[in-house]
Amino acid sequence: MSADITEMILDDHDWFRRQFLLLAGLRDHPEQQDEAAKVWDELARHLEVHASAEEEHFYPSMARRADDEEASATEDAVGDHDDIRAAARKSFDEKSGSEAWWAAIDECDKANNHHMSEEESDDLAPFRRVTTLAFRQELGAKFEQFKSEHAHAKGLDFADKDPDAYVESVTTTS
Repeated sequence: MSADITEMILDDHDWFRRQFLLLAGLRDHPEQQDEAAKVWDELARHLEVHASAEEEHFYPSMARRADDEEASATEDAVGDHDDIRAAARKSFDEKSGSEAWWAAIDECDKANNHHMSEEESDDLAPFRRVTTLAFRQELGAKFEQFKSEHAHAKGLDFADKDPDAYVESVTTTS
């Protein structure tokens, strides 16, 4: 039996928080900048896989089952993903360990914390109320398969998505 997609999302959120804390601990240790770069690379890739998996399997289902207010929440979430992606892309353009690199990671952490907070309070709980466990487990299986197929962000490009066009496309698809 597959896991509930909402629980899988929360598990990822916990992992993200721990990784950002690990990075914070490495920040003031120049001798550990190679380790920080490895942690960040894995974290940035996982953030993209997670966001793309949500956009593929969670948010379309949420938007289709939603009224206009919740479709707006979907637009907001996709916009948050774009903020996270933009900060990650900034870090990729900087020398690891530099102030600009750390500033981009801080920006990503801030955007991610904002997104996770909203998602946990405004998206996951309401979604659980209006869907069955069986449906959430079906989505969980698809979410896990997507993450497996795109491990280490394979085939993903960290490109922004237009939130309005995204919601339009997922709510008009049957």
